[in-house]
Amino acid sequence: MRLPTGATHLKPRRGGIMERIPFFLHTFVNMLRRLWQKTAFKIGVIAAGVIAVPAMLGYLITPDNTRDCNRIIPELANKPPGFTFSYLLAGKPLSSSFLDYFTGAPSEGTAIPCRVTGQNKDSIFYIPFAETNPLSIAKNRLIADKDGHFEYQQTALLGTDRFGRDMLSRLIIGARVSLLVGLVSVVISLFIGTLIGMAAGFYGGRTDSILSWLISVFWSIPTLLIALGLSFAFGKGLWQVLLATGLSTWVEVARVVRGQTLQLRQKEFILSSIITGFSPFYIMRKHILPNLKGTLTVMATTNFAAAILLESGLSFLGLGLAPPTPSWGMMVKEHLGNLVLDNAYLALVPGLAIMALVMAFNLMSMGLRDALDTRISSTS
Repeated sequence: MRLPTGATHLKPRRGGIMERIPFFLHTFVNMLRRLWQKTAFKIGVIAAGVIAVPAMLGYLITPDNTRDCNRIIPELANKPPGFTFSYLLAGKPLSSSFLDYFTGAPSEGTAIPCRVTGQNKDSIFYIPFAETNPLSIAKNRLIADKDGHFEYQQTALLGTDRFGRDMLSRLIIGARVSLLVGLVSVVISLFIGTLIGMAAGFYGGRTDSILSWLISVFWSIPTLLIALGLSFAFGKGLWQVLLATGLSTWVEVARVVRGQTLQLRQKEFILSSIITGFSPFYIMRKHILPNLKGTLTVMATTNFAAAILLESGLSFLGLGLAPPTPSWGMMVKEHLGNLVLDNAYLALVPGLAIMALVMAFNLMSMGLRDALDTRISSTS
C-alpha cells in the first residue's frame, strides 16, 4: 500500500516496564473499584481480612510465641476465657533470630504456674498453682524476660485446651497454616489443571481423548478419597498436606479450562495464528491463556476454600498435619468430647473459624464471577 505524501510508516513500539506501570495501576484500581461494588466480594474480603491479618502477624502477637504455640502447662488445662495466670520459666535461655517470626521461638524451658511471694539475691520464693505450701528456686535456674523480671504474666483470652495451651495462640497460627495450605494448593491445582485443560482443548483428537479420559477418571472419584489416598502415600506433615490437597483439586480447573479452550480455538484470531505458523505453545501462552484470566481467578478463590476445607477434614481424620502443629481440623477433633460439657467452645471456635474462612472465599468467588462475567454484568 502506498503511503500519502509526507507520511511515515511507524512501527509499533512496545513501551518499557516503567511506561506500562501507570496503565497497570489504572487497570488494577478500576478493577478493585468494580469489585468493591459487589456486596458478596466486599463481605468476603472483610471476613478474610479479619482472619488473615492476625495470621500474618503470627508469633508477633500470639500470647504464646513458642514453636507451634505448644507451651504445655498441665495445671492450667481447660481454663475459661479471660483466665489470667503467672508463671516462672525454669531452664536455660536459647538464642533467638529473625526466623522465629516464621517458626516461633524455641521452647525455652518448663513453665511453672505459681504466685511469686518474694525474692532475695539468689532465690525466688513462690507458691505453686492450686497449692498453699511456699517453695523457692535459685535464680540461676530461671529465665528472665527482656526487662530482667522472672515472673511472667499471661491472659488466656479464649481459655486453655486440655493440655494447658493457649487457645487463641493456636487459633491464630492455625489460620496461618490454613492460608498457606490454600495458597500452595491453588498454585499447584491451577498449574496442573491449566496445562492439562489447555492441551486437551487445543490439540484435540487423540490427545484430547486421552486427557479427557484422565480427567473423567479423577472426576469420578470424590476429592476427599483422592486426598486420603495421597495422604496415605505421602504420610503426615505440612508439605505432604500441601501436595495432597493440590493434587486433589486440579480436576475442576482442567474441565473448565478445556471447555473454554475449545471455544477459543474456533475464534478467528486463534485460527489466523495457526495459519500464520505460530507454534502451539506460543498461541496458548499469548492468546489463549490471557483470555482465561477471569475464569482462572474465579477458580482460584473457589479452590482456595476447597483446599482449606480439605485440609481441615484430613487433620480431623488424623491424616493431615502432624502434632503439635496447630490445625483447626485437629483442634476440633481434640475437643470433640467437650461439646457435651461446659467448655464446648473449645471445639466450636475452630469449627466456626473454618466455616467463616471458607464462606469468605466463597463470597469472594461469587463477587469475582459477577464482576468478571460481562454477560451477568450487562443484564444486572
